[in-house]
Amino acid sequence: MNRVLLVGLAPEAVDLSDAPIDLATLKERIAVGNAQVADAGYDALSCEIGTDVDEAVAQVREALGQQAWDIVMIGGGVRAMPAHTELFEALVNLVHELAPGTRFAFNAGPDTTLAALRRAADGRR
Repeated sequence: MNRVLLVGLAPEAVDLSDAPIDLATLKERIAVGNAQVADAGYDALSCEIGTDVDEAVAQVREALGQQAWDIVMIGGGVRAMPAHTELFEALVNLVHELAPGTRFAFNAGPDTTLAALRRAADGRR
């Protein structure tokens, strides 16, 4: 079984002012994606972070220290927004430092989380 750390912005931290979905829909999409991951047999921990870099790094540092992780996924809300570039950079460097043998996975949204984890678990990159 693959142990995966799912790092993503807490739904409340996402700026949805120009988005085609509301907060309730976003939360539901995340819940469905996480359920698919669990149903597929992954041992997953969701680590929902805010946009403050120092606070997010502290949260992810704590999660990384809980056990050895096979895969760390950093969600699109962190990666895709130019305003979060520093946050993304800090998280990648933290994982690289604390868990150098861990594979990364990147999804396009909550509905592609399982596919991204499968790619990382299979080593297809």
